[in-house]
Amino acid sequence: MVGTATASPEPGITLSITPIKDVVIPGENATYEVNITYFMPSPSTEHVVLSIDNPIWSYTFDPAEFDINTGESKYSTLNISVPSDASPGTYTHTVNATATGVLIPIPPVIITERVTTTVETTVIPEFSTIAIPAAAIFVMLFFIRRRRA
Repeated sequence: MVGTATASPEPGITLSITPIKDVVIPGENATYEVNITYFMPSPSTEHVVLSIDNPIWSYTFDPAEFDINTGESKYSTLNISVPSDASPGTYTHTVNATATGVLIPIPPVIITERVTTTVETTVIPEFSTIAIPAAAIFVMLFFIRRRRA
């Protein structure tokens, strides 16, 4: 007799983030898809709250909190507002999913679990900050070459 074994995920919540638009110019929004999965050996429900540690810019999750059942995955959209005066560079954000649930024993036991991951937002210069100096160099080269002729 041949059997097939399957492995169950570790109990608790998992958090994964997929960039949708993580390279932006100043003044745009960086966008990410947040996936939270919850697994427990017995049926239960937890309340999940999403947040960012020490945010450097404003952000929103849609939704920012929700209830999740065993074996379920939920999605949220994270928008990070990059200010119009942000310097070009790569910025790291720590994203948290904090789940709180109640075990059934009397008296009830409240369990809180927190998982974190990081995302990066890359800010690139606006086109005009690159194009104007490049155009000026081409114009100068044109006049220099014209004078020599």
